[in-house]
Amino acid sequence: MVKKAESGQIAVLIVVLAMLFTGLAGALIDVYVLLEARNWAYQAAQQAALVGVSKGREWPGITSDRGCLEPMTLNEGTARSEAESLLQKEMSLRGISDYDHEVRVLPDASGGSVSGFPPETVRLGEGRGDWSASEPSVGVYLSFPVQTFLMPFFGRPEVQIDVFAAGSIHQPANVCP
Repeated sequence: MVKKAESGQIAVLIVVLAMLFTGLAGALIDVYVLLEARNWAYQAAQQAALVGVSKGREWPGITSDRGCLEPMTLNEGTARSEAESLLQKEMSLRGISDYDHEVRVLPDASGGSVSGFPPETVRLGEGRGDWSASEPSVGVYLSFPVQTFLMPFFGRPEVQIDVFAAGSIHQPANVCP
């Protein structure tokens, strides 16, 4: 037999547990949504960089008098436009119109560096970096907001996703010096 003083404690406990489980479910949904969005964005940036490298590649061929291969380079305009075109298609397919992106190309056979790129911290980095590569490369930075389920209750309705990916051309072994 339940005493009258204890009869309401179970109802309070059920309400508290229901609120706790609802909060936990909301947190799990937010974590899943953010991880899935970041992984998708990284894959989109990676694909854009690889398409830019693939379609922007220039290879003069074999130098007949020296018997070696000329180093490959990138056509900067083609590499950039191909990467941006694929990125725009991917974002459109995902239904995202509010995004920022930046595509940088290192067209020379010896690569190069770009100071302050990517423009925002990505992954576990601290501040903006200096992107460098020793081969012709395309770097793609992508940023967009993601709506969450639980975060609006804490005053943060959107979380910004920032990703960076790069693709490079590997030079053949018998390249002319």
